[in-house]
Amino acid sequence: MSKMFDVYQNFSDLYDELVNHEDYESNLYKFLSSKIQWENKVVGEFGIGTGRVTKNYIDKAQKLYAYDNSQHMIDKAKENLSKWADKIEYEVLDNSKINSIENTFDVIIEGWSFGHLVVQDDVNRNQTIQYLISETKKRAKEIIFIETLGTNVELPNPPGEKLSQFYHALVEAGFKEHIIQTDYKFSNCEEAGNIMGAFFGDSMKNDIIQKQLNVIKEFTGIWIYREAY
Repeated sequence: MSKMFDVYQNFSDLYDELVNHEDYESNLYKFLSSKIQWENKVVGEFGIGTGRVTKNYIDKAQKLYAYDNSQHMIDKAKENLSKWADKIEYEVLDNSKINSIENTFDVIIEGWSFGHLVVQDDVNRNQTIQYLISETKKRAKEIIFIETLGTNVELPNPPGEKLSQFYHALVEAGFKEHIIQTDYKFSNCEEAGNIMGAFFGDSMKNDIIQKQLNVIKEFTGIWIYREAY
C-alpha cells in the first residue's frame, strides 16, 4: 500500500500513464452518461487525482469543485483539464476534512479515493465509513462512490475485509450497487507488467509477464445514492 501512496504524492505522470490504460472500452463513461444527469449541475469531486473520472462528465457539468490531498496531483489535473479551466475550482483537501468545507453540490462523486481512507484507519474504521457517508449526504442529494472490486482477478469481489465492510455499509445506507468492468489494455505484456507493477507491486508485475497478459481485468463497483423526494 505504501508504494501506491508514494505514487499518489510524488509521481503523477506515472499514475496518469497507468489510468490512461484503464477502461479501454469506456464502460465508466457509458455508465455515468446513462445513469446520471450532469447537465447544468454543480459537482463536488473528492480525490480528483489527475482528472480521469472528471473527463467522463465535465463537458456537461456547469461547475466543478475539485478536491485532492496532493497538490502534485492537482497540478497534473489542471494540465489534463485545462480545456475546462473556466468552470473548475481546485482545493487541496484530505478526505478526512470534508466537514471543513461549506459548499453544497447537486452531485458528489469520488473515484478510487475514499477506499484508501477506510483501509488506512485500523482504529476507527466504522466511524470513518459513517463519516464519509454522512458528510456527503449533508452536501448533495445525489452521491456516486466508485471503488475497486479487484485487479487482475477473474470475478468481482472486495479486495479484503476492510473494503468489504465499507461496501456493505454503503448498501445499508441506501446506496445502490452496480458492477462494471474497467479493464486495462497495453501494447504487450512487458509494458503491462512494468506499468502495473510500478503501482501494484512486483507480484502483479511477475504474474502479468508470466501469463503474457496485455489486457488486465479490472472490476469496478459504483454505489449511487439519491435522496428521496
